[in-house]
Amino acid sequence: MSGARRPDSSDAGRLLLTVHPETLADRIDDPDATLLVAEHAAGDTEQVQGFVDIEAGEERTIRWLHVDPEARGAGIATALFERVAETDDGTPLTARILDAAVEGSEFLEGFGLEPDDTDHLSVGGEEFAVAVFTEGEGSSDANEPAVAVPGSVPVDGTERPLDREEAIPGRDAPFFRTYASEDRADPYGYFCSNCGSTDVSADGLDRLECGECGNLHRAEEWDRSYL
Repeated sequence: MSGARRPDSSDAGRLLLTVHPETLADRIDDPDATLLVAEHAAGDTEQVQGFVDIEAGEERTIRWLHVDPEARGAGIATALFERVAETDDGTPLTARILDAAVEGSEFLEGFGLEPDDTDHLSVGGEEFAVAVFTEGEGSSDANEPAVAVPGSVPVDGTERPLDREEAIPGRDAPFFRTYASEDRADPYGYFCSNCGSTDVSADGLDRLECGECGNLHRAEEWDRSYL
């Protein structure tokens, strides 16, 4: 992904095939809406791979986060969410997702948002339940370690160095990658800074779960859920 930018009306037809282009164009032209687009450079062209739609007001509300199915699993959803977080102006952040989108709930909880309310959305005469997420009391500390993060930890009888500069967001506290040796050429595992354990499982979807305290990182799977 080469970066996120604000779209213009010419992007409307490229962003989604599952919504009416005029609806998306209206959002692009709405002064209360902010849309950030994730692009990938392919030769001399830029391909739109995803976008996030935020509505301004007393709260900043994420109305829609979508990633091209062919680009899912590349960290685009996470990058878009982090870009939204970087533009924090002090206004509370909320998000609305389909209530049935379990993966979306886990994604938001990984960034410190918590389910707070329910609503309904009517699309084409059909009504859908919507879950409303808000920043919880602990959200401001969700990406802060709860325990000291050492320079290395003993794993399998050997001291494994940590990369303390690259925190991976977790539901309760961040994770940190461990390496096989001091040259950090080969990743070895993960350190949970919520409890200090290295008993962290990982799968092909970049899902991390601490076997000791249950701390969770499951960011990428919200790529499948959108409003």
